[in-house]
Amino acid sequence: MFPKFLLRPSFFRDKQRSVRSRVSSSEAGPGHSVKPSDANYLEGHISCIRCSCCAADICLTSQIISKGFTGRYGRAYLVSGEPSLARKASPTDTLLNTVIQQPVPRRLVTGAHTVGDINCSVCGNVLGWKYIAAEEESQRYKIGKFILETERVMISSFWESPDVVESTLLPAYPGSTEVGHGQPPNSIEFDSQNEDECEDLFSGIWTPGLAVRRRNRKLPERRSSLFGITAL
Repeated sequence: MFPKFLLRPSFFRDKQRSVRSRVSSSEAGPGHSVKPSDANYLEGHISCIRCSCCAADICLTSQIISKGFTGRYGRAYLVSGEPSLARKASPTDTLLNTVIQQPVPRRLVTGAHTVGDINCSVCGNVLGWKYIAAEEESQRYKIGKFILETERVMISSFWESPDVVESTLLPAYPGSTEVGHGQPPNSIEFDSQNEDECEDLFSGIWTPGLAVRRRNRKLPERRSSLFGITAL
C-alpha cells in the first residue's frame, strides 16, 4: 500500500474538488454548472528564511536556487537576491536585514572567488556570503547570488490571508517603516519579564521590530508545549 503521507497536499485538494464538483453537478441537474468553492481551504501560505539567532526575516524560500551547496559549517543554500513573489521584482544589492562586508578573495572548493561575508544587521550573526566575482567562467553564474548557511538560518512557514501575507512577510526594502502584523511601532511595548528583551535593552539594541520577531519566534514553541510536544 502506497503511503499517503508522501503525496503532495494538492493531490488530496484536487481529488476533493473533483468529487464535490461531480456531486454538485448531479444535484443541480443537467444544464447547470457549479463552481467548487475554496472556502474550506487555507490560503496565503508562505515560507521564509530567518536568522537563527534573532529571527529577523532574510528572504523567501522561493528565492532558494539550490540546497546542495557547502559552506563553512556544512550544508548551505544558494539564494537569489530577487523576490519572485514581490509585485515589483528587481535584483537587490543585499538581502533583507543583512549587511555585506568588504569583498575579499577566497579559495573555495569550486575555485577562486571574490566574496563578501553577510551579517545579520539586527544581531550581527554571520549568515554566509555573497559572490562578487569568480575566476573560472563556469562558476560565474553564481555572481550576485548568496550563500546562506543552514546552521545560521531557519525556515518558518505561515498561514495568513493574502493581504496579511503581502504586508508582513514579503521583504520590506529600505524605506519601509512597517514593524509587522499590522501593528504600529508605538503599540509595541517593552516586556520587562522577558530576559531576551532585557538583554537587548541593556545592550542598546532593543527595537519594536526586534521585539516582534523574538515573540513570533517563540509562538511555535508555546503551541508545541500545549500539545505535549517536546523537541528532541
